[in-house]
Amino acid sequence: MKLHIPIESPMPGADIREVRLETCITRAKQEHDLLKEELQDIFEQACIVRSGVDESRLNREIVELNENVKHFMKDWNEHTLWEESELFPYAAWLLGSEPDLYALMEQEYELADRSIREFVQTLERTSLPIGREEACRMTSYLIQAYAILKNRFKEEEEIMLELS
Repeated sequence: MKLHIPIESPMPGADIREVRLETCITRAKQEHDLLKEELQDIFEQACIVRSGVDESRLNREIVELNENVKHFMKDWNEHTLWEESELFPYAAWLLGSEPDLYALMEQEYELADRSIREFVQTLERTSLPIGREEACRMTSYLIQAYAILKNRFKEEEEIMLELS
């Protein structure tokens, strides 16, 4: 999911640092929109798996869910690497450091990451067919990650709104 937003030439009198920050914020918002769509799809699929009664359909759904989770993780990892290497350091340099704010974001990301990885690892260790009870237990990891990330994205967007 590599979005590259070109840096526009600054308006007369505009500080290039402000233009650069605005460019980063625009990219972050666009990536968040894509990630939120993927996350919502995962949540909806997890709910379908949890409500499934037909074991063969439930197993097809959980395998498909796993593929979507892996795709989301790839996109999310690219996004977080960019945030950590570019957006957060740049915002801290320009606006001043608020280490507690960034530390909290990182902790929440790590918690969500652990939940998602627990789903993937549990599924990889489990042999098919998976029963409804086991599927519910595994998808609970994804629902927890969904709640954490949905809240995290919302808070980050509120912060970005204040910065722009």
